[in-house]
Amino acid sequence: PVQEDVDEDYPNILFLQLESFVDPNLFNHIELSKNPVPFFQSLVKNYSSGNLKVPACGAGTANTEFEVMTGISVKFFGPGEYPFKSVLKDQCAESAAADLKAMGYSTHAIHNHRALFYNRNQVFDNIGYDTFTSLEYMSGVAKTPKNWAKDEVLTDQILESMKQTKSRDYTYTISVQGHGKYPTEQVITNPEIQVTYAPSEEMKWKYEYYVNQVYEMDKFLKELTSELEKYDEDVVLVLYGDHIPALDVTEDSYDGENLYTTQYVIWSNFDMEKKDKNLTAYQ
Repeated sequence: PVQEDVDEDYPNILFLQLESFVDPNLFNHIELSKNPVPFFQSLVKNYSSGNLKVPACGAGTANTEFEVMTGISVKFFGPGEYPFKSVLKDQCAESAAADLKAMGYSTHAIHNHRALFYNRNQVFDNIGYDTFTSLEYMSGVAKTPKNWAKDEVLTDQILESMKQTKSRDYTYTISVQGHGKYPTEQVITNPEIQVTYAPSEEMKWKYEYYVNQVYEMDKFLKELTSELEKYDEDVVLVLYGDHIPALDVTEDSYDGENLYTTQYVIWSNFDMEKKDKNLTAYQ
């Protein structure tokens, strides 16, 4: 039941899961012409942040998403099981969305890929989301050379989700721009970021494609936060990478804690104390 005495001071809560997003400066076997993620690094420096231990490596987005949304570890399921592809198709589960809904929040999911991907069209209904906006409902979407939607389209979608309700909002956005498979030949002419050294030609092009997507995702983060900065209600934005990219990364070539580690940041448009802490996805 929705509580009548909803506290007006509750902030809007936004989650943003960034596809294959890590700081490319953590790859120590390549060299780049310039820093692709200056804005993300400034967020890490100025807001609560830390390493995020995720259950996926190179793929498996939906399991990181499941853990963050529900607070349940995928270790409770079978080896290699995706709850999104098994039990959640026809069973309900408690989640942050369901809990916040009980506190009077409106709950929204946004994904710039098709609704059927990982059965999200069924699953989101079963774990407490009022609305789900997928790629089919977005217009004017720019695409990467590998035909994934670019993330810049998400800024308006996120703002729209908050504007269409009177209540506070919990909006969970799943990005897709950084998605593999990464090309082994040159597909970006005049890239903003060049890979100036890589162990092989093939690797050079894979990483060059990847870092240029991440560079654009970094610009999207800047654009999104500057819009949210102006929003006339309190907003907390939790952003994180779902897993490292599928780039044959090894423990030796990655300066993150291990291959199951990305980073998260908790940004807000009001003052919150910076508390750095390493977390697991289900925390």
